[in-house]
Amino acid sequence: MAIRKAEAKNAPEAFSSGDVIEELRRRYDRLTQSQKRIAEYVVEHSQAVAFSTVDQMAAQLDVNPSTIVRFTYRLGLNGFPDLQERMRELVRDQLSRTGDPINENQVAGHLEGTSFGASLSHDWQNLHRTISGLDTAAMGRAVNILARARRAYVVAGFSTFPVAQYCALILNRLRSEVCLLASNDAFATPRLVEMKPEDCVLAFTFPRYASATHRIVQWAKENKARVIAVTDSPISAVGQIADVVLLAASAGTGMQNSLVAPMAVANALLNGVAATKGTSALERYSRHDRLMNRWDAFLLKLDGVD
Repeated sequence: MAIRKAEAKNAPEAFSSGDVIEELRRRYDRLTQSQKRIAEYVVEHSQAVAFSTVDQMAAQLDVNPSTIVRFTYRLGLNGFPDLQERMRELVRDQLSRTGDPINENQVAGHLEGTSFGASLSHDWQNLHRTISGLDTAAMGRAVNILARARRAYVVAGFSTFPVAQYCALILNRLRSEVCLLASNDAFATPRLVEMKPEDCVLAFTFPRYASATHRIVQWAKENKARVIAVTDSPISAVGQIADVVLLAASAGTGMQNSLVAPMAVANALLNGVAATKGTSALERYSRHDRLMNRWDAFLLKLDGVD
């Protein structure tokens, strides 16, 4: 084991994508505890890393500046300036996608000074950060996996479960073979043993991260199924091992998480699947509506469903 570490230090594995966050996700589990702290800081404070000195960053983390420099070499970078430049590119890219002149102060100004106003403004900011940070290619890969998999498992636990439930409900109207799994689902095991490499798992996981969600994702990886994670950090337990990671800000102003941004990501995925599957999704959705209309499931009737 010591030999492997020495090799990594002397000849770091370079990466050409320039995606520091993805590289941290890939390597996180092999980092030391102090290196994990640095990685978490880089992920959570990209702007501070981009525009701070190595001494300032070291003071924030209470580590020696040389520890940060060694960490950058461990990633295959050419020192701290290389890390900064890559983070500046990331920040510039995010800022270029946040040009909407309407901000939460304009919309929620009449709620200023209230707890609910602060909560709504925070949700707005979460959604703004999530949209600006989403990777188009990653979203495209996630949509294609969800549209083409033999069976799609949708999983979440505890307070995150309503997002998974909504997503599975609509996904099942767009395609067949959709399986919703809750952390306390007694019927989960029989369905999980049927998992195959042609299947996929869509996992929603946010702090404090349901352990059952992690176990299901581990099982999926063992069975070579593709995993899509919608989570708050690329170095969350599920984020580290997922094939595709979609980040959604979930921090709330109260004791609970905010699920506004995760729900928006779920909705975007569903619309992407509908567009990808095209006519087949539209026909399936219409058949579902016709059946619901026949059973008088809703007070409001849709025109043209018969």
